[in-house]
Amino acid sequence: MSDPVDSTGTQTLGVVPTSGGDQGDNGELTVMTSDNVSIPVEKKLLLNNSNNQFGGKLANLQARGTILVSESSHIFNLLLAVLLNQDPVLYQPSPLIISDLFSCLTKYGISLDGRFSQQTPFYNFVLSSAASFPLDTFALVCKYDMEELASESSRYLLHIPLTQLTDEHCATMGPLYLRRLILLHNTHSEGLKGLLRAPPNAHGPNSLCDAASEEGHFNKLWNNAVGELWWDGSGSIPVSMLQAKLEPLVDQLQCEDCRYQMRERIQRLLVEWTTVVFAEL
Repeated sequence: MSDPVDSTGTQTLGVVPTSGGDQGDNGELTVMTSDNVSIPVEKKLLLNNSNNQFGGKLANLQARGTILVSESSHIFNLLLAVLLNQDPVLYQPSPLIISDLFSCLTKYGISLDGRFSQQTPFYNFVLSSAASFPLDTFALVCKYDMEELASESSRYLLHIPLTQLTDEHCATMGPLYLRRLILLHNTHSEGLKGLLRAPPNAHGPNSLCDAASEEGHFNKLWNNAVGELWWDGSGSIPVSMLQAKLEPLVDQLQCEDCRYQMRERIQRLLVEWTTVVFAEL
């Protein structure tokens, strides 16, 4: 169903429950957005959540007045959802929308503290954007010093090489979070090297190979395979790629005991790397 249109061609969109009565500063006012949508809002909702009289727009405004805002109805309705702690389930998150929302809240003197914590519906809203746009979203939450969201969204950055960082990303997140991100990747890089260091365990001699030849073959095969990974030392390599690089080693072995030890070593490495890559900022 389309939004109702009055005789002047202006859309009206009522998303916030209002008292419907003239109660002085507590009465209803109309917000006109940049896309010509009229939104009725209780004045006290804006005043009680703003430290600058909603950007000065409510300083001398009487009840049932009208204020013009430069934001679209899409962004302004998200602002209202933040104030009312409503689930923004109908909105598709993106870095652009989140950037506009953060800017809008700040502009109108609405503190971001606590409004995007783990207990709020907008926490998952931002994280949904981080899953699809990790670098852009991470930079945004860092810009506004949202520690919880920065830490959680950093999980999505572990498989992204730091070479993909642009000057804009670095400027937006600032030097503190940039340093922490670099340290996170360096820690992961060193962690990978440590996990790759040990070759598979040797098995006892059997009819196909004795201990000495088996150990030498294992070490050579393992070292050749992990040499490239060691040299690259990338803390951003995903578990799936690590698995794809190492599992073919099993097919190069004839002895079933050797094959078993190789499979066991690879599986142990993948499990250990999984716990490392889930570390946060």
